[in-house]
Amino acid sequence: MDSTDAFFTHTIVGAPMSVLLGRRLTRAEAAPEGLRVDLGDGSTQLSPGWREWLVLSHPGDPVGQPRLRPGPLRRHLERHALWLALTGLLALAGSAVFWGLMQWN
Repeated sequence: MDSTDAFFTHTIVGAPMSVLLGRRLTRAEAAPEGLRVDLGDGSTQLSPGWREWLVLSHPGDPVGQPRLRPGPLRRHLERHALWLALTGLLALAGSAVFWGLMQWN
């Protein structure tokens, strides 16, 4: 985790002591979580927090390699996504008006 990730985690999620796997914890949720093993029949079950983590984790990522940061084009598109969507909607509306007027003539 670099300084940018740590800053984001601390400002958006909260202090590290108040979260488990990126979730805010209340006093009731602060019970230990992890793998539960039923000693009677040997079945195992992950607690809900760990199940969410397993689904959202990156099991295919190479070990020891940091996740790739988005490239400059993707960052630019994500930063301007609302303007791009608005432009697309205006283009769609303009096209509908144009073809509507063409039908009347």
